[in-house]
Amino acid sequence: MRADDLMIRLTPAPGRGTPTTRPRSTLGSAAVPRRPYHRQIFDGIREAILAGRLRPADRLPATRELANELGVARNTAARAYEDLLAAGYLEARVGAGTYVSSGIRPPVGRGSTPPVGRGSTPPVGRGSTPPVGRGSTPPVGRGSTPLLGPPAPRSAQVPARAADPLRFDFLPGIPDWDAFPRALWHRLLGRALRARPSELRRYGDPAGYFPLREAIARYLAVSRGTVATPEQVVIVSGSQQALDLIARRVLSGRDTAAIEDPGYPEARRLLSAAAARLCTVPVDDQGMVVERLATAAGSDPRLVYLTPSHQFPTGATLSLARRLALLDWASRRDALIVEDDYDSEFRAPGRTIESLQGLDRGHRVIYIGTFSTVLFPPLRVGYVVLPPSMVEPFVLTKWQADRQTPTLEQIALTDFILEGHFERHLRRMRRLVAARRRAMLAAITDRLGDVEVAGADSGMHLMMRLPPLTGHAAREVEERVSAAAAELSIAVYPVAPCRSGPVRQAAFALGYAAVSEEIIREGISAFAGAIRRVYRDGHR
Repeated sequence: MRADDLMIRLTPAPGRGTPTTRPRSTLGSAAVPRRPYHRQIFDGIREAILAGRLRPADRLPATRELANELGVARNTAARAYEDLLAAGYLEARVGAGTYVSSGIRPPVGRGSTPPVGRGSTPPVGRGSTPPVGRGSTPPVGRGSTPLLGPPAPRSAQVPARAADPLRFDFLPGIPDWDAFPRALWHRLLGRALRARPSELRRYGDPAGYFPLREAIARYLAVSRGTVATPEQVVIVSGSQQALDLIARRVLSGRDTAAIEDPGYPEARRLLSAAAARLCTVPVDDQGMVVERLATAAGSDPRLVYLTPSHQFPTGATLSLARRLALLDWASRRDALIVEDDYDSEFRAPGRTIESLQGLDRGHRVIYIGTFSTVLFPPLRVGYVVLPPSMVEPFVLTKWQADRQTPTLEQIALTDFILEGHFERHLRRMRRLVAARRRAMLAAITDRLGDVEVAGADSGMHLMMRLPPLTGHAAREVEERVSAAAAELSIAVYPVAPCRSGPVRQAAFALGYAAVSEEIIREGISAFAGAIRRVYRDGHR
């Protein structure tokens, strides 16, 4: 294949002139306005692969040839190829060139939009407003646990010395409050109170403040490759409410929901309450084992919930082949996929992890995100990206649940994003989290040797597995280690509550984003002492 046969229409990137384009095309236009050129090339080739215009084992033009045809630097084309290789779309053959990955099986094409839910309420008419009235009841138990997105399980809380301040707390899913620009946030809230009285005099749109929905749609398109209009974005009070409303809308007592094992325990509890049956699907180092969906407890799940970008708690990333297989399965089975993308902002540099929603061609994926893990946990502002047919019935359910997410915070957050503060804060937090990730890994290696660590290449936590202790079950080892750590005022979070079945190996989910490097080193050193004491006593 020659570069002339590949026409990618490049929209000028910020501060750049218009590049050369060619009149012929097999890729079509997949550019997103103002995206960097390498990302536009990435999107064009990816779209051609997913649409079947580029097939497995097709050879791509050399980067120099492609760059010349597009009028960009060779490094730009090379970076696009590197990202496609890292994402699994391409494979390099030494001395032979670059080819479409032989393991790629494109999902089925766009089809009919899936039904909203069995036995669900008919959607509200377009443009209509849900009835306003006092007496609607908010979801029970909202905010009852301090463990957030996804947090360590409730049962992992350390009871010993609970009244004392913890010296070391490795709670997953918590950002650094001291790093948040609180004075700026205070000014934005005050400005919203003074300058936006019309929006604050009455209840707002239950779907959310529209400028914020626009800002989120643009942000996700660039950072996560999602494909959605602002109208498909609905603001919710955190990711937990998003899943709650989805379950109410989609599941009935006759349905089955599938979750990862191990997986986020709060999702398991919520879906168990909403569905008659809950089936678990095992996870390995490539994420959910999708082929086991067909045989999971002999079920036919109506909904699949998973954390594909940084699996909780193992940290695995769902491989591209499995992502496409999952989308194909959902289309054939008329099922919905709930993609919880709770901390992908903190992926390691150079890792391209696309959202499932961006790969979806059949309106099967519901995408959930939250600002709690990026900014600060009590900011209960999350979002859900819905298939078009689900927007109105979902908004009705949101209205019935709690009327709306607070408007004041939505306005301040919109200004925080549009004025560039969010991107600056995110860059700073990425550097901070990366440094603390390195400190955590170094401390574990220094104090615990070659103990097994998983999920340490992105996100805000890692999982550490401990060796077996003869004569003691893995769950018992976790309990003993947790108790020994609590005596030293160390909070650690065992993985056993994330599992539905027997625990095969003791493991802990350790968060590091909210802990300084000095505290990480000191805390892991003390934690290593607690582990050694448990194993020494256990061998006696």
